[in-house]
Amino acid sequence: MFLLTNLRALCALTVIASVSLLGAAYYFELVMELEPCPMCIMQRIVVLAIGLIALITLVHNPKSFTGKKVYASLAGLTSLAGIAISIRHSWIQAFPPEDIPSCGAPLEYMIEIMPFQEVLTAMLSGTASCTDVSWNFLGLTMPNWMIIVFICYGIFSALLWRSKNVDKSL
Repeated sequence: MFLLTNLRALCALTVIASVSLLGAAYYFELVMELEPCPMCIMQRIVVLAIGLIALITLVHNPKSFTGKKVYASLAGLTSLAGIAISIRHSWIQAFPPEDIPSCGAPLEYMIEIMPFQEVLTAMLSGTASCTDVSWNFLGLTMPNWMIIVFICYGIFSALLWRSKNVDKSL
């Protein structure tokens, strides 16, 4: 129970989970040659953001009630964004590719020619490439697993909110 109530332990566990997930994502991309769609990239960005929030919290080691709550709130809101993106991605995968807008331009090209807000909108809307189910485990696709992951991050954020200050531990 100490692990689930200790600020530093929670943050370290979150950083390790984030690094592991990003490592797995790059393994799927580089070794298994599974090309990530725009929504997969957005989910990676959210995992990175949560990992960075946890790392900053770990390094900063807030001793005040307010500092801890700010970091927990940021992590919780980021987790909710990840849940929303993953649910949308799972929903898109339920449709046939012909019912989803075409793939459009590659992400790198969109970043070069479009304003950031339009690129973000295009990434969140999903494309036909987002319907591809190229991997599943135990009957769940990657976006389905990411819903579970982001829910776990949300639980970690709630535990971080309730965690003890580190004055007496570690």
